[in-house]
Amino acid sequence: MVSKLVQKDINFAEYGIEALTENGRVEISSNTKGPLYVDTYNKMIDPNDKEFEMTETAEIKQVEEKNDYEIFYTDDGVKKVRTSGGNTYPEGTPEYADIVGESLDSGMKIAMRPILNFNILRVEIPQAIIDEINTHIDTEIVSKSKSFADGLVGQLKENERSAQLNFPLDTEVGKQLETVFNQLGTTYLKKGYDRDANAEVSQCWTNHAYAGDYNPFHDHGVKTVAGLSGFLWLKVPDCIKNTPDIPEIKNASGGVDGWTHLCWGTNTMRDLMQLRPQTEDYVKPIEGTMLIFPQWLKHQVLPFFGEGERRSIAMNWNVIDSEDEKKKYMSDREESLYNEQNASD
Repeated sequence: MVSKLVQKDINFAEYGIEALTENGRVEISSNTKGPLYVDTYNKMIDPNDKEFEMTETAEIKQVEEKNDYEIFYTDDGVKKVRTSGGNTYPEGTPEYADIVGESLDSGMKIAMRPILNFNILRVEIPQAIIDEINTHIDTEIVSKSKSFADGLVGQLKENERSAQLNFPLDTEVGKQLETVFNQLGTTYLKKGYDRDANAEVSQCWTNHAYAGDYNPFHDHGVKTVAGLSGFLWLKVPDCIKNTPDIPEIKNASGGVDGWTHLCWGTNTMRDLMQLRPQTEDYVKPIEGTMLIFPQWLKHQVLPFFGEGERRSIAMNWNVIDSEDEKKKYMSDREESLYNEQNASD
């Protein structure tokens, strides 16, 4: 089944390819471009970036017309097949062989596949709005809202005021925040992932942590296939504010007490020196700062030891894809069945 995701052809050979053989390391293609940075890769896969035009727009040297596909050569000599649906595959791939009816040889195939991580949106909200939210929580939430503790993993229990409370979105303040949160979530989808979808807040609650409270590793659930999560720091005790801005955890310094720890892999900060990619981050909470990220991202809040309340508001978004966005991931047959089902409904 062939996906209809739009592909952009990129000549990574210009950045050098080497292979390990019985005679040692052999250079398949020399590096004529220099180091390949993440920013460069992002530009290369951006269909709107003029510096790296899609191969399909280049002049085709040779085209062999077929009934339901065409074989052509790109300017850099790569032989490809283009299907009637617009998908292109280079010679040597299983898709190419399947389309043109050829069998793959048993030779070694080499390809480089860069893997992107994900985006985190950071928002800074004016202090006046933070003060208004805190006032609303103090007067309307703390004494009136239902506890969310039975449905959350947070270990907020060390103080009589420790709590995780429902934040209703049907009040005047709640409706205003819902509008802002939905706008931010939708912006994150469009700017961070070029996704034609809307984000709709589905849950919202407050976290009231005191000395000794913590939140173990966890992620959040949503009702849609894709989802977003986030939190907004509302109050940060001085004992956390006074920690260094750069994570410092050796010598029992308590340098990340009360910080939020994000983790999307198993590597540690020390592994960076060994050329392993970063897969975790410690984030110091700052009043008025909000983070938005995919709901699968695991995170935890480390305990702190000192006077004061660490307060935040957390939320989840459902991601509602447009019809065009849904069809990007369908084969021709799936799209046909999908359209038939919608018509019958």
